[in-house]
Amino acid sequence: MLYVVFDDTGRCLVSRDDPAPSGRAERADYDGVVAIALAAPHDQDWAATAPDLDGNRLLAGSVMLVVAGATLAASALVSPWVAVPAGAAATVYVGRRHNIAAARAEARWASRHRILDTRAEVARFRRAFDAARTILVAWPYFAELVQVPSPRREVSASLWTIAGLLRDHADLAEQHVALSEARFGDLPAHASVRGALDERLARVEAAQRALSAEIDRRLEPLTDLAARSASFVRAEAATHVAHEAVRRADEAVRRADESLGRVAAPAAPPDETRELAERTAAIIKAYRELTDRT
Repeated sequence: MLYVVFDDTGRCLVSRDDPAPSGRAERADYDGVVAIALAAPHDQDWAATAPDLDGNRLLAGSVMLVVAGATLAASALVSPWVAVPAGAAATVYVGRRHNIAAARAEARWASRHRILDTRAEVARFRRAFDAARTILVAWPYFAELVQVPSPRREVSASLWTIAGLLRDHADLAEQHVALSEARFGDLPAHASVRGALDERLARVEAAQRALSAEIDRRLEPLTDLAARSASFVRAEAATHVAHEAVRRADEAVRRADESLGRVAAPAAPPDETRELAERTAAIIKAYRELTDRT
């Protein structure tokens, strides 16, 4: 499963875990790609910190309190010259263990969550997401034709990769801004660091171009497949409409034939006037022939 969250501030979260956002949210499952729209207003914090860090901090604080209490007790029973250094060492040990655990938790969370919070990156990812949604919605119409039941694995992996590239591109953009401000700000003309700044700016710009090209390269097949999928569905829909129109026309002809077969042609009624006229004309003619002879 891949979860894609958009909020009203223009940010986007792409996650391999269900983010379970607080507040009201609308969900739509597109065959394994779940779109989540947060309803405004909301107070969702997407800072790149592990969700269990608060619990870790609480646990570490509790342990430190226990250590401090034990140190005071040992000072009273033994000697502060022995207990205090031991307590300090234990506190440092607990603090280091907590920091290591926190760093691991953050790394684990960051490996499964990618945040996009710049307008340019979110717009490019929205394009990828819209293409993915089109593909996943249209796929059932030609799954048998291409002999692939579902493209969810390929589409999800593509979105995840693009999100990572966009996040890296945004990070480079931040570095470029910082380097530019340092290079073209109040830096003295004779500062030796100018050369290093220029060199880093050139490297960052080259990396940005390479990343942007890679993002476009990965977007192209996704948007192309989406366009072909939508075109196929439209063509199939038009064909279905045409076939349905022909079917209805054939049905109308068939029913008309059935009706015509059930209704016999009406018999012509006798024309009494014509028979009377013909009969009268024959009698008059015969009468005249007789009178003319006499």
